[in-house]
Amino acid sequence: MIPRTLAPLAALVLLAGCTAGTTAPSPTPAPTPTPVMTAPASPSVTPVKYALQDLGSFSNPVWVGPAPGDPSHLYLVEKTGRVLRLGPDSTPEGIVLDLTAQISKGNEQGLLSIAFDPGYATNHRMYADFTDKTGSINVVAYRVTAGTAGVGQVLLTVAQPFGNHNGGQLLFDRTGMLLVGLGDGGSAGDPGNRAQNLSSDLGKILRLDPRTGAAAPGNPYRQNPKVWALGLRNPWRFSFDTNGDLYLGDIGQNKVEELDVVPPVYQRGANYGWSVYEGDLRFKQDEMFTPGGPLIVPALTYLHADGGCSITGGEVYRGKQLPSLDGSYVFGDYCVGRLLATRRTAAGVAPSYELGVGVDGLQAFGHDTNGDLLVLSSDKLWRLVPG
Repeated sequence: MIPRTLAPLAALVLLAGCTAGTTAPSPTPAPTPTPVMTAPASPSVTPVKYALQDLGSFSNPVWVGPAPGDPSHLYLVEKTGRVLRLGPDSTPEGIVLDLTAQISKGNEQGLLSIAFDPGYATNHRMYADFTDKTGSINVVAYRVTAGTAGVGQVLLTVAQPFGNHNGGQLLFDRTGMLLVGLGDGGSAGDPGNRAQNLSSDLGKILRLDPRTGAAAPGNPYRQNPKVWALGLRNPWRFSFDTNGDLYLGDIGQNKVEELDVVPPVYQRGANYGWSVYEGDLRFKQDEMFTPGGPLIVPALTYLHADGGCSITGGEVYRGKQLPSLDGSYVFGDYCVGRLLATRRTAAGVAPSYELGVGVDGLQAFGHDTNGDLLVLSSDKLWRLVPG
């Protein structure tokens, strides 16, 4: 079982003598991390009852959320290839995009997420991340007219050597640039040592101009201008809080799951440590960090030996129904399904606690048009509500 309190760790470490923006052609030995911010003592949590409201059945749903300028609908991604438009009662009202015949569906492949342009209300641009028939990652832009996506504009294609660790998260940052989460290419143990290698796009967060797919201005690494951050194993889901803090769940190998919480000042050029480290444990003794930016030490970790095997990153709650959760980050684990919450304070990230509810096959989190938390399981859409 996942323990009620996950192990709190230091939040951030800066590599001495390294500054984002360098070419970073040669690696440096892994330092012994020294915390610069520590977690506070476990908070006193007032017991509050929560429940999950069943909103309907779907085919392997993996993303859900609203579109800017559309207060009447939710949009839901089925990993099997469709983007659905849902009405106020969460019933499907139409198919916005159907890639069923264009995607690969084995292992961890499929249609993995979408993102709406911040200006969607006027430009109607929607972006999809999926694996094509060859297994390569594709990021494609679509213009939605009359409720249906038109012909896509391919912004990015990245060959994937194995069928797992595809990442798949698309997210816009506060400057209007598109972030693309990519896993390390798959298999196990990063056999190609791609996550720390700037010549590869894998094991990275890329930051792209959403109009062209070119590297966004202000990216830190001249050796690979598309790279925003590196050192990731499989960043399945990450999200921003309203203050710009990034919450990222990076799925571990076979020992440790990690949650990273990164303020805006440390996001540019960040190195999340894989495969030098798995969570807070040294993984490859002969691997070295690529210099160039801040080294991120996990905010929270938990061991597979204590339960769980695949962290499912969530969102900071900013809804209306559950004031007790306001400002808390809600997440979970695919293999266990229980929902947990934590909170970042000025002193650090507090130990997590269980909410007393869960689902089988926890896939992802989202929010509705009111900001209330939505939960996706292997075949269901749920809303977190008072118990």
